[in-house]
Amino acid sequence: CQGYVDLEHGIRSLAPLHPGRVVEVLAHDNQQVEAGAPLLRLDDQDAKFQVDEAESGLEAAQAQLEQALQLAEQQRARIAQQRAAIEAAGFRLDAARRMLQHKEDQLKDNVVTSQEVAVTRDEMKALDALERVQQQKLIELKANDPALAVRKARAEVKLARTRLDHARHQLDEYTLKAPAAGTVERITVGAGDIVTGQFGQPIVRFSPIEPPLVRAEVDQEFADRVKVGQTALVKDDARSGATWRGKVQRVAGWYERRRPNATDPSAFTDVRTVECLIGIDAGQAPLRIGQRMRVMIGPVLSMAGD
Repeated sequence: CQGYVDLEHGIRSLAPLHPGRVVEVLAHDNQQVEAGAPLLRLDDQDAKFQVDEAESGLEAAQAQLEQALQLAEQQRARIAQQRAAIEAAGFRLDAARRMLQHKEDQLKDNVVTSQEVAVTRDEMKALDALERVQQQKLIELKANDPALAVRKARAEVKLARTRLDHARHQLDEYTLKAPAAGTVERITVGAGDIVTGQFGQPIVRFSPIEPPLVRAEVDQEFADRVKVGQTALVKDDARSGATWRGKVQRVAGWYERRRPNATDPSAFTDVRTVECLIGIDAGQAPLRIGQRMRVMIGPVLSMAGD
């Protein structure tokens, strides 16, 4: 059967998540890079503005939290002061009640007049009303819970920090990076090109470091004779002599049409085939991705005279 060299999950097609103008290409074709290495960078000025805005929002939220914490401490101090005021009002009221009792006793002995007793009674009533006013102020202070303002301020800080993290992540996405260690196969843009973000030709074709394999198409009439673990002999379809050995790693569970042959457009493609993945044994000559191969599966020793 025939096949071609590939990776298990194929060549990666990379493109920035955001549209924009390419300002710098940081890699070149056939370059080997490490995971996370920058490949190209788009104009990210707008994203930097958003990061600055998010940083300012976080600073403002943190200031509001500090203010809320200060208000909570001030609230505790005001409550303590109000309780002291209530206690002082209670002492004055007790003193006024004792004075009223003393004046009433003196009135019985005709030492003071009834008018003086009435004045003392009014003063006691005023102090009683003042004590009630102070108690109502304490109730009002307790009803204003500063803990709610602190909770709200903490939530605002968390939200602002999340927005900042998101803005930084968006800024980082303007630099296209290698998803793993591998080889940059092709970069199709240069500085000044506009990347639209629409589906189409990939911006970067990338091959991660993975053992290559051969995707072979086995015709339906031979599919039942192919099993995992069988030996395979692989030969370059365009030159004689060079061969590679391997084993069947996986056999697809469905049939599909044979892939068109670019060298023979008139070839009959309405043939059902099963895809068979051939793992190449270690220690052999390197293969190129996309290299077209002839594959013999079974106990074969060579492809001489093929």
